[in-house]
This record gives sequence, structure tokens and C-alpha cells, in this order.
Amino acid sequence: MNTKVTVDNLADEIMKSLKEFENVTDKDCQDGVLDTAEEAVKELRLAKPEYTPVIQSWQKYNSGWGIDAKLKGKKTSAIVRNKTEYRLTHLLEFGHAIRRGGRKIGDARAFEHIAPVAKKAEENLTKNIIKRVENG
Repeated sequence: MNTKVTVDNLADEIMKSLKEFENVTDKDCQDGVLDTAEEAVKELRLAKPEYTPVIQSWQKYNSGWGIDAKLKGKKTSAIVRNKTEYRLTHLLEFGHAIRRGGRKIGDARAFEHIAPVAKKAEENLTKNIIKRVENG
């Protein structure tokens, strides 16, 4: 769209163009945050310890993962959390003591599954945003 701009209204036209670009990048950032959160949820839903068969309790735990997204003006945040079995996340991630004492039995071992997904999501966030801004 070519318009003639005089020297007097050059600053106004530049500001108008910058505002349009700002709105586009805000939307791209929001979409990038939500896409990254969705990828993290998909990975967490597939997680299970190597030594454990898929049983009903793991299916229940894994199906509880979801996103709490908050959009406040230009700020976007997405929290990935387990909505149904939130009490188990810390116990599974870090292990726990058992009734018989100690942490030596295989049932109480730590199953680190949240930290690797969080680290990967942190790395992918900027890539997702940059990809969206470049593609328009």
C-alpha cells in the first residue's frame, strides 16, 4: 500500500506502522507460548517409567496434564500442571520414603519426567516465537 507522505506527517506514519507491527508480534508471541505449552503437555502425557508397564493409574496420572493460560493485555502466561493428580507430581519427580523405611525399594525411586520437559519447553519457546514472527 503506497501512500504519499509529506515530511510533516512522516513521524505519524512511522508510528502507525510500528503499532501495526506491534499487534502482529504480540499475537505471534501469545501463539508461540500456547504452542510450547501444548507440546509440553503432549510429552508429559506420554511419560512413564521404563520399568513400569502402562497401568490404569499411570493413564489417570498422565491424562491429568493440562494448561492454565492467562492473557492479560499484552502479557501471556501458560502454566502446565497436573489438574487431577497434582499431589503425585513431587513424589514421582523426586522419589519418596516408603512405609518400610528408606528409599531402597524400586517403588519409591525418583522418576524425573517434569524437569526434562520443562527444560526442553524453555529452549523451544524462543524458537516457536521466532518461527511465527518470521512466517507472519
